Amino acid sequence: MNGGPPNRIHAWLQLLRVPNLLTVPGDPLAGYLLATGATIPCTSAWLPVVLAGLCFYAAGLILNDLCDLEEDRRARPQRPLPSGAITTHRARRLFFLIMILALVLSFVGRPQAGVVGLFLAVSIMLYNLVGKRIPVFGPLNMGVCRGLNLLLGAAAADVPLFSLKPWIAAGVLTAYVSAVSQYARHETEDPARPARVGALLRVLLILQAVFAAVSGADGAAWTAAIVLTALWPVAGLLSRRFYMS
Repeated sequence: MNGGPPNRIHAWLQLLRVPNLLTVPGDPLAGYLLATGATIPCTSAWLPVVLAGLCFYAAGLILNDLCDLEEDRRARPQRPLPSGAITTHRARRLFFLIMILALVLSFVGRPQAGVVGLFLAVSIMLYNLVGKRIPVFGPLNMGVCRGLNLLLGAAAADVPLFSLKPWIAAGVLTAYVSAVSQYARHETEDPARPARVGALLRVLLILQAVFAAVSGADGAAWTAAIVLTALWPVAGLLSRRFYMS
């Protein structure tokens, strides 16, 4: 960020790590496509869980910065919460509102998606309140959150949740994000590491595009794959202005 205090909109976009948000909708969308292997139907079947996935992720980011406030005051005082650009009261209030909205949207998508959403909410809370401070467990916990986000989309499909393809994809996603999270654990000790972590996170868009392409769905899946791939350079451009980790 620039030397002066950021304006309020910029501060909120920074807190929510807007480049990261672009990597989120592809998780539940890929899960849905892998579960159905068919044309995407009307948006009422998949849009609620895509929005829920975004809300879960945004809530997790806010809680992450709230939990890291003391560390950020020492190591990253320019960030929105330690700098005072956003008050902790407003951040907490938005966290609760977005988390509740995420759960509601999950159940709107489908009851079994709501159950997955509950597991995801617990995983997010566990990571930020306890898991992130535990070696190995913390990165794995983070990976599980992204895997559950993909399964959130699979659970919205009108098929049994035990379809194999979404579970394989969720496993790949969990392993990849766990590895990136492990690499990011000591990012404050290496000035170049946050940029590398951001680049690794953007690779998620390519993974999601591959999942969509191999889902067995028709033209709609290829459209999703093309859009997700196109978001990769967009996220890269945004990362020049907003940090991703």
